[in-house]
This record gives sequence, C-alpha cells and structure tokens, in this order.
Amino acid sequence: MKRKLLSLALATTLTAGMLTACSDDAGKTQPSETGETTASTTASDEVPVDRNYDGEIPEIGGEWGKSVTFTAANGPEPDVVVAKTLIEGSGDEVGADDIVAAHYHGMLWDGTVFDSTFDRAPEGKKSEPLVFSLNQVIKGWKHGLAGQRVGDRVELVIPAAYGYGEAGAGDKIPGGATLVFVVDLVGKLDPTDTSALENAKMTDNKPPAGLSIEGPLGMKPTIAFDHDAKAPTEATAIELAAGSGPKIAANDAVSYHITGSQWGKGDDAESTWDMGLAEYSQQAIGNTLGFANMSVGSRVLVIHPDTQNPENAMVFVVEITGAMDVSPVQ
Repeated sequence: MKRKLLSLALATTLTAGMLTACSDDAGKTQPSETGETTASTTASDEVPVDRNYDGEIPEIGGEWGKSVTFTAANGPEPDVVVAKTLIEGSGDEVGADDIVAAHYHGMLWDGTVFDSTFDRAPEGKKSEPLVFSLNQVIKGWKHGLAGQRVGDRVELVIPAAYGYGEAGAGDKIPGGATLVFVVDLVGKLDPTDTSALENAKMTDNKPPAGLSIEGPLGMKPTIAFDHDAKAPTEATAIELAAGSGPKIAANDAVSYHITGSQWGKGDDAESTWDMGLAEYSQQAIGNTLGFANMSVGSRVLVIHPDTQNPENAMVFVVEITGAMDVSPVQ
C-alpha cells in the first residue's frame, strides 16, 4: 500500500497525470492476475514452460512491433505454457522480476481478439508499447517471458490454470479459456539493479533553506527539516547528484527509487528502498519535472508546493536507476 501511495503522490507531483503507475485504459484487458495490476506470482510457483513444444499451436505471422496474423490450430490445446520464439532478438535476457516494455496481441484459442496494443493508438498515430512488471502479471506471462531476449517476438499459449482460471476476466475472457499472446519485447529494466547510482557525483546544488538531504548515494536518503523552515511556493527539481549514465530522452520510461515526505515530517518519510524494488513509469516521462535534462544515475530533489496549505507541500528524493526507449515502432 505504501508503495502505491508513494507512486500516486509522485505521479501527481511530476507529471500532472502523465505518469500513471497504477492504472490502465478503461475497458482494456491487461495481462495481469485479475484484470488489474495487483496480484503477483513468486519464484516458488511451479509453472511448466515448454519452449520446444512439438504439438500444434496457432500459426502467427505479421511484422514485429506492427501487426499480427493468426491461423488457427487443429490440435488439442496444450496443458503447459508454451513459449515459442518466432523472431530472435539480440538484446538483454529478461529476468523473472524485470520491468518490461512490450507490444502484445491477446487472443482466445480460436483467434478471437480481446486486447491488443496495436489497436490502442489514436487515429493517425502509432501505438506505444505497454510497460509492466513481471511480478504483476498472470503466471503464464511471468514464466513464459523470463529467459527471452529484448527484440524477441514470442508466441505464448497459456492454459487457464496459468492465466485467468475458471473465473475468466471481464466479459471478453471466459472461464477456463486458453489464451494466445503474441509479445514483441521492446525493452527491459532490472528493478533490483542500482549500479547506475554508484558513479554519480555530488553537484554544488543545495536544497532550499531549512531542508537537508543526507545519506550515501545508492541508498535510502534521510529528509530533515528545521523546525521553522518555510515551504517553497514553486515546483522545483534540483539535481543533487549527477549520474554518469545516458541522458534521459523524451520517449524514455524510467525506473527509480523514491523517498517522500510531507514538508516538516521527515521522520515519516516513506521509501521504495524499504521494499527492495525500484518503481517505474508506465509510459514515457522524459519531458517531465524531475526527469527532464537528467541522466541515469542522478539523485534529484523534487518539491511540490501546496499554495492553499503550505504545510502540505511534498518533498521527494528521486534516484534514477534506469531508462528505456518506449517510442512507437516506426
């Protein structure tokens, strides 16, 4: 719960609604455990994945990142998760806990489409990939995609036991349904990797008077206030340490650790450092306050004022651990 509240607070602060760490388009069926981004699977779950399945599954065609064609299979539905690499990528291997950017096309066994990122773009625009954590999706996705590589096109066939079970999902996925997904892996970030923070260099920039940020880089910082400190009246982003990684581009999604506190209440600060995994944006945020003109590895102080009630101003220390391009495929 703390992680979600912290993410929502940062979303409001940084992007005025652009960074939506907890929601998806209404009416869309996501590859999550319950149709929402909630329940997760664990490494102890026993999910059989066959990457060399010799039975018949639907035949998939189309162009990576742009289109999918489907020819139905005549054979029986498999009782294991089938992960068939249709196009081999050359990028990094995807880990079971990674944050992934992907295009996907979801169908029932007979080819009935229930959701597709390819269909989401407004008329005249190209579709953007979905960004999600493999800890927040159905078991068939988590275990089927782990071990694949960025750049792969993967056909996932997922029996109901590793999908939405006998309950189904919404009005598009009936109970007991075997699912067929075509997944084009665009990028990945490791939410446990903080190595980008190790080579950051402290800048000469200082927090506003009455506020101090302490602690070594790459670890949870402390936020402290003087008892009579006045809250700023303007939104501010201050680079406290400059990262040595790539400059964040406008079309980048970002992973980051965040420590947040209401003004004057540093002892009550909440932090993703306490939870062990970095947070992430579900869409491109490279042009937003706190990330614009920053580099991977940076520590950034973000202050969001409240002009009506200055004591409700929020302070965030954001440490940028990674970035990946989520531009529409051209």
